[in-house]
Amino acid sequence: MIAAILLSSFFLISCAAEKAESSENPSIEEVAEEIDELVGEAKADSIEQCAIMPIGVKPAGGPWGYLVYSTLSVDLEKLEKLVSRYNELDEKRNDQSDSFSTADFATEPELTIKDGRCHGEGLYAWNSGEVKENV
Repeated sequence: MIAAILLSSFFLISCAAEKAESSENPSIEEVAEEIDELVGEAKADSIEQCAIMPIGVKPAGGPWGYLVYSTLSVDLEKLEKLVSRYNELDEKRNDQSDSFSTADFATEPELTIKDGRCHGEGLYAWNSGEVKENV
């Protein structure tokens, strides 16, 4: 009985330690998910509430794309921190895997509002919910 209690306690402590470590050192996939959750649906009443932020680090230089978000519904300070962390992890992944990319320049998307949501037009627009798709 005591052995079972000790084993259960050890298991719970191990799980808690793994969760704490994961939150301290999240993977790029976890950060991408957090960004998508924070951006949410990117709802906006006017185009002035729509904005973009460079995201990702191409091995040849520059961002992979531009994250489209709404200033109406996002904590900008938190978003900047998450995108910065995403970029650090992307750069680290590039270095570790000796990745390469084309030398094309990611152009800023044209912003529009579709169905009450900020939307970027173009190849390099990362719209609401698309960060996880680009990992």
